[in-house]
Amino acid sequence: MNDITDAKRQLLATYADYYEKLSLETVDQLKELVTDDFVFCDPFTTVRGPDAVCAYLAKAFTDADHPRFVVTHRAIDRDRGFLRWRFSARVKVIGNWEFTGMSEVTFNDDGTRLASHFDHWDSGQNFYAKIPVLRWFIQRLARRVGSL
Repeated sequence: MNDITDAKRQLLATYADYYEKLSLETVDQLKELVTDDFVFCDPFTTVRGPDAVCAYLAKAFTDADHPRFVVTHRAIDRDRGFLRWRFSARVKVIGNWEFTGMSEVTFNDDGTRLASHFDHWDSGQNFYAKIPVLRWFIQRLARRVGSL
């Protein structure tokens, strides 16, 4: 295996560990793992730059009780890394919140820093459909689309 692949493999493992230990006290450790122009994208927003991403991640600890990631799988394919994870938290609007998602990350040229992070998960089913006011509408729309 070449040095760049080894560096990517180690960085992805460190990033997975970062997410599993994520807390208000550890959120700023992200800055050691990413480029200055790092981009983070999830179904709710796109954030650019390590400081803005850290602020966004820290907000999870004010908006939810005990947010937690458990990384279940890691993979690398050339210029991309993948983390499959399980998220859980308690959110005021919906109560206990758990779902599985996947993050796709890209590396800088020498594989020593992450350049981007894109989350893939179904916000319709895993968030919006759990909000009582929206649940009825989303279920009805899904049935209508499913019957086409």
